[in-house]
Amino acid sequence: MAWVQILDKDHLSVKFDNKDDSALLEINDGGISPNYVTIRLNEQEVDELIEALQRIKQSMQ
Repeated sequence: MAWVQILDKDHLSVKFDNKDDSALLEINDGGISPNYVTIRLNEQEVDELIEALQRIKQSMQ
């Protein structure tokens, strides 16, 4: 795997795995010893996530 860091925030990291063309979302709870959840998404799943986030953003306005 060759990961390219796209976003790195306190509790969220987004990386691109250019070996298998997938996105990695890594979320942690921010505790002293943080627990992590990593989600691997293919291109279609990334599109679905973007669409869902756009709908959420529109609802917030």
